[in-house]
Amino acid sequence: MTANKALADFLNYSDRLAASAQENADVLGLVLVGSAADTSRVDEWSDHDFFLVVKSGTGEGFRQNLSWLPDSDDVIVAARETAHGLKVVYRNGHVLEFAVFEDAELELASVNYWAVPVDKSNITARVQAIESRTKGAAFDEQTEWGLFLALVLIAVGRARRGEILIAGQAIRSYYLKHVLGFVRDRLPVALGTEGLEDNLDRFRRFEKQYPAEADRIESILQLPVEDSAMAQLDFVLGLGGFSVLQKAQADAVRERLGWL
Repeated sequence: MTANKALADFLNYSDRLAASAQENADVLGLVLVGSAADTSRVDEWSDHDFFLVVKSGTGEGFRQNLSWLPDSDDVIVAARETAHGLKVVYRNGHVLEFAVFEDAELELASVNYWAVPVDKSNITARVQAIESRTKGAAFDEQTEWGLFLALVLIAVGRARRGEILIAGQAIRSYYLKHVLGFVRDRLPVALGTEGLEDNLDRFRRFEKQYPAEADRIESILQLPVEDSAMAQLDFVLGLGGFSVLQKAQADAVRERLGWL
C-alpha cells in the first residue's frame, strides 16, 4: 500500500467515524488521539485511537453494541480491555483502540496528541484542560537506578532457577524501560527529531530519535536472558555520568551474580 493510499483511507475512516458521532443524539463528542490526531505519522499500520464521550447512562450500550462504528458488519474482533476501553479489529486488519466515557468520566483520560472533530458539549475545552495536567513521570535518576539494579538481581535469579519466561519478560520489558530512560536522560536526540517523544511512553519513536542506540539495544535483546541483562547494565554504564557510589552499587550487583 502506498503512503498516499494509506493516509487517504485513514482520513476517510476518521471522517465517517466523526459523521456517525455527529448524527448520534447520545454522543456528546469525539476525541481523536495519537496518530489519529497527528496524521503526519500515519502509515498503513496506524490504528485509530479515540475517545467517544456519551450521555450519562449510555456508555455501556456503546461498548456492547458497536453498530455506531463505520462498517460495523466487518468487525471480526471486539475485545474488552478495560472498564471503558476496547480493541476492535476489522476483516481488513484495521485496528481501533478506543474508550467510551460517559460525560462525567472524561477526566479519567490522559492525552498528549489530540483533536476534537465532534463537540456538542464543551468537550474541546475539557480536553485542553486534561492535556495541561497530563505529564509523564519525570525521570528520577536515583529511583530509576535503584530499580534497575534490583530488577537485574530479581530477573537473573529467576532465570538461574529455571524461570526463563518471566525472567525474559523482566529483562526485555521492565528492565529495558530503565535503559531507555537513561539514554533519553544522557543523550541528545537525532537532529530533526526534537518533539517526537511521547511523554506517556518512552518506548515510542525511540528508533527515530536514537537510531544507533536502538540498533545496539536490539542486538542486546537477542542475547540469552542473563547475557542480555549483563550487556544492558554495561551499556547503561557506558553512557557515563554515574557517581562513584552508583558504580560501587553496580559492582556489588555484579559481584553477587559472579560477573566481576
